[in-house]
Parts: sequence; structure tokens; C-alpha cells
Amino acid sequence: MYAFNDEFSRAAQAAFDAQLASFASIFDWHRDTTWASLAVMTAASNELLAIQHPQDLLQMASDQGKHAIDCAQAYGREATDVALNKPLFR
Repeated sequence: MYAFNDEFSRAAQAAFDAQLASFASIFDWHRDTTWASLAVMTAASNELLAIQHPQDLLQMASDQGKHAIDCAQAYGREATDVALNKPLFR
């Protein structure tokens, strides 16, 4: 009876450790994504402040729109990769 409890305890600990590692991986990914977003927003706001002509504003808006679509697609690919390769329960 004692061996069963010991094995169960080790299995529960292993499952908990796997869950914790998975959470840490997802947390790291979200933190890195947040920092990258802040860097992009800072660069875009600096570029916006430097605009002197209205046509430059239109060009910047177009470029930012394309960049936003590319970022959203990359985020979706990374989220899918994390979801498929980093299951919460192993």
C-alpha cells in the first residue's frame, strides 16, 4: 500500500512540474511579445512626431497597417506553435 502512495505522489509531482514548466514557457512568450509591442509603439510614436507633410502621414499609416497585419499573423503562428508544442498536461 505504501509503494502505491509513493508512486502516486511522484506522478503527481511530475505532473505539477510539467504544468509549471509549461506555464513558465507561456509566460515568457507573453512577456517577450509585450516588450516587442512596446518597442514598436515607441518607434511609431517617434516617427509620427517627426512627420512634417500630410502625404508622409498617409504613407506612415499605410506602412503601419501592413506592419500590424504582419505582426498579427506572426502572433497567430506563434500562438498556434505554443498551443501545439507546449501542452499544459503531458
